Amino acid sequence: MTEAQKTRSPQQLEILAKARAKAQIVRKENAELKRKEKELTKAEKEKEKADRKKNITERYAKLKDPPKEPLETEEYESDDTEVVEQPVVKPKPKPKVKKTKKRVVVVPQSESDTDEEEEVVYVAAPRKKKAPKERVVYAPENPPAPPDPFGGMYEKMFKL
Repeated sequence: MTEAQKTRSPQQLEILAKARAKAQIVRKENAELKRKEKELTKAEKEKEKADRKKNITERYAKLKDPPKEPLETEEYESDDTEVVEQPVVKPKPKPKVKKTKKRVVVVPQSESDTDEEEEVVYVAAPRKKKAPKERVVYAPENPPAPPDPFGGMYEKMFKL
């Protein structure tokens, strides 16, 4: 305890006790208010969630099951004819045919051929060959000597 705390009068001690009691009551009230506030927010969130869920289920039901109008009933009259529906078959597209280039070669008529005919020969167009690219390699003027892989051990072992 400090010097001031030791020398407090009985009046001061009584006032301090009242202040402590009042502070305790205020703390209890604040704690109660916070608890109630938490309960309210929780209840509001639950209500909001329930409303959202209800709204979504109603909208989803309308989307999935649109209201159907009652159909007018008519009496059935048989015509003794049956209608068979054929499934629609889409025709497949025909593959495109490449046109081949043709060269007409005129053959001089021989005496045996009396009909004037031209001989048609189908020739594929010759493909152009690509020129190979030349590779340019620059060699140094004085190439370095390759390093000795054995590092002089060969001479020592065979005494050259």
